Amino acid sequence: MAPIRVGILGLSDTKVFFGPGAWAVFAHVPSLKAQRDEYEIVAVSNSTVASARRSIAANDLPASTKAYSSPQDLANDPDVDLVVVSVRVAKHYELTKPALLAKKDVFVEWPLGASLAEAEELTRLAKENGVKTMVGVQARADRLMLKLKEILTKGEIGDVVSSSVLGSTGILPSDRWMEGLEYYLDFLSGGNIFYIFFAHFLDSFTNVLGDFEAVQGILKTFNKTIAIFNSKGDLVNPAYPKTSPDHILVQGTLTSGAVASIAFRKPPVAAIDDVGIRWLITGNKGEIEVTTKETQWQMADSSMKLRVKLGKDEAREVDYKAEDADGGRFSSLDAVALNTARSYAAFAKGDETRYATFESALKTHRLLERIAKSAGWTK
Repeated sequence: MAPIRVGILGLSDTKVFFGPGAWAVFAHVPSLKAQRDEYEIVAVSNSTVASARRSIAANDLPASTKAYSSPQDLANDPDVDLVVVSVRVAKHYELTKPALLAKKDVFVEWPLGASLAEAEELTRLAKENGVKTMVGVQARADRLMLKLKEILTKGEIGDVVSSSVLGSTGILPSDRWMEGLEYYLDFLSGGNIFYIFFAHFLDSFTNVLGDFEAVQGILKTFNKTIAIFNSKGDLVNPAYPKTSPDHILVQGTLTSGAVASIAFRKPPVAAIDDVGIRWLITGNKGEIEVTTKETQWQMADSSMKLRVKLGKDEAREVDYKAEDADGGRFSSLDAVALNTARSYAAFAKGDETRYATFESALKTHRLLERIAKSAGWTK
């Protein structure tokens, strides 16, 4: 079978991880290069053709890779099967729509849209045009998440009666921010701690345990300004206004009847115990604990641990890494790319249990809006 031909929207020509256009460099390109039999990068589109050409060269793509300056030109290329949209969320809608209308399959990074309305419209267009879609909530492909779902499906801890989560966003700085990424500080942008950092975990939570039937949220901002620095380390704004929440508290009941609570806090630097997330799932026969150091949830961090305790037995650590649906072929990839690679592998096989479609990701968008509305935060 011929490889899926990929066109990327938003590929940087510099390798600065915490910067504009970096995610495509560190996550998408290595993932696609690791699957040369399944995928081939054939085109790149940036704001200018010159910029696209620089990115092609900087990422060691073949000289035959086409360079475009508009999403429409990329969408019109008959040699492109799959369009990857990896830019800031404010541009997701305008860059994705041409590809859908051209009946191209699409991979859009999370969030799907900058608003619920945009996400719903893109989902409708995808369905009307009969295309295959994927959204970058990569943790759905994580080996720990797959093992966790397997344990629950087998009923090892019995019926789930509750789940509690304590998370930290201390990995993200509270006293300084990078110029060019100010949108992450703005609640109305649709791309911030609530809609990105927290939402990646929330998507996993509901993918594993099911949706909330009733939900109540509390969102609070304590750090109302933050200093902005440029890439050279120079201060450009000592007090940029910040409207995205520092603390996120969610509680409610799940459709299964279980009760649930999720609390994400903002310590000044890092969590007191260096645990970024501690997730407990309690059943009537036992309990599961998932822990990870401070990291971004969608990455396949090697510190993630899964433990199970049944009755009076000692808790046992589960070696979830031993079972790899992809046969270990991505073992050379960095953590930032691992789950993206696994998502691509699942997409090539049509295995929707390991990646999100527009329709399934839309459920997370709608839940976020329910939480924000219940907290009195409306866009």
